[in-house]
Amino acid sequence: MSANGQTKAPANQYTEKIGVGEKIAYGGGDLASNLILVLTSTFVTFFYTDALGLNPAIIGTIMMLSRVFDGFTDIFMGFVMDQVKSKHGKARCWLLWLAIPIALAMVLVFLVPNIGETGKYIYVAITYNLVTTFLYTMINIPYGALTSLMTRDQDQRTVINIFRMFMAQVGSLIINAFTLPFINAVGGSTQQMSWIIVSVIYGVVAAALFFACFAMTKERVQISSRQKESIPLGESFRLVIQNNYWLIIVGIWVFTALGMGMGMGMSVGTYYAKYILGDENLSGFLSAISLIPVLACMPLVAPLSKKFGKRNVALVGSIISIVGQAAMLISPHSFSWLIVCNVIKGVGQAALTGTLFAMVADTIEYGQWKTGKRVEGMLYSSTTFGAKIGAGVGMAIALAILGSAGYDGMAAVQTQAALSAIENLYLLAPLVFLIAMPILYWFYKLDKIYPQVMKDLEERERSGKL
Repeated sequence: MSANGQTKAPANQYTEKIGVGEKIAYGGGDLASNLILVLTSTFVTFFYTDALGLNPAIIGTIMMLSRVFDGFTDIFMGFVMDQVKSKHGKARCWLLWLAIPIALAMVLVFLVPNIGETGKYIYVAITYNLVTTFLYTMINIPYGALTSLMTRDQDQRTVINIFRMFMAQVGSLIINAFTLPFINAVGGSTQQMSWIIVSVIYGVVAAALFFACFAMTKERVQISSRQKESIPLGESFRLVIQNNYWLIIVGIWVFTALGMGMGMGMSVGTYYAKYILGDENLSGFLSAISLIPVLACMPLVAPLSKKFGKRNVALVGSIISIVGQAAMLISPHSFSWLIVCNVIKGVGQAALTGTLFAMVADTIEYGQWKTGKRVEGMLYSSTTFGAKIGAGVGMAIALAILGSAGYDGMAAVQTQAALSAIENLYLLAPLVFLIAMPILYWFYKLDKIYPQVMKDLEERERSGKL
């Protein structure tokens, strides 16, 4: 109690220092997520078309519908998370409950039985949705929201996010660089058993990392009894829409996801490497090369963000990414030149990935300051709603274009129309969405008012008004 009898908010909600071990454990959760997500959302299209011989347009349609449905399950999961009362907290408990189920489900994706063409499509739709639409959503939404529950210290959130994204990029590097060579080493990319073996190994590692994340992290942010009251779903939507800075972040995620789905992701990159560069293994190498500058530059994001603001760092990063993508057009068939371009893009990507999730967490505090109510689950899940729909639509369009151009994964030689489609998707499509990024960042002003937001929230908590 303070001298005037009012309850004082715990000081460590704003200034606590979190140990390196806890930050690494939290980052390990995103490494686990990437082991599952990258394998089941990028390489899996190559598996479906070139190992099973399935039609890319049909697969693209299944994925688009799954992603749209996945976006809605994100929102519902955010609402569910906000209602949960567990001895392990609001977010950590889901890591404990779902680590093993999601690892098992990932293996099922690649255990497609020989039950006829129609049966295979039905199996693909069921297992793909089980992993991405349900289990991944149920574990990743709480995991992402955990950042806002570990601390309210803006600088600590930035550092936590950097650990998270550094570990995530390590996961992406491992998968992108070694998955196809690993698969080829144990039987070849056209052999289903090779994919099953790799999925089992990745599943075991992912489950272990999720368990470590649960055991070694802590939810420190104490929510008042008023904030713990259940908020109806309709009111939660209203609170989310009122958050203008959250809307900007959603836009950024949607354009990022569209760019990844249309051309920047491994789904198209693998086809480009196989049919344009002449070696499918080069796709993983190019992606890995782009991740090296991300890992190298990520430690610089925290001090730069503290000095210049997260928005300014991200804005510059988005411009650098545009330069890297546009430079590919100079010599698109030169593998060495594509390495240079991917390094440039990687520098820009470090700024984007090193700030984005911390900015999402900041919009949670802003929303509480603006509306008087805190809905971290809904805010985080609604953000990923836009990203998943963007990714699904982008991937579906890309695969539909390949299908309409006559792409056949079982054919020894592709048509010229299919080759042209692959080139345009990889080189030109991402530019459209990258150009939109700095425009959106320009309107994000939360960094300037965040100190006042936190000061007002602290005063409200001390006075019992929150």
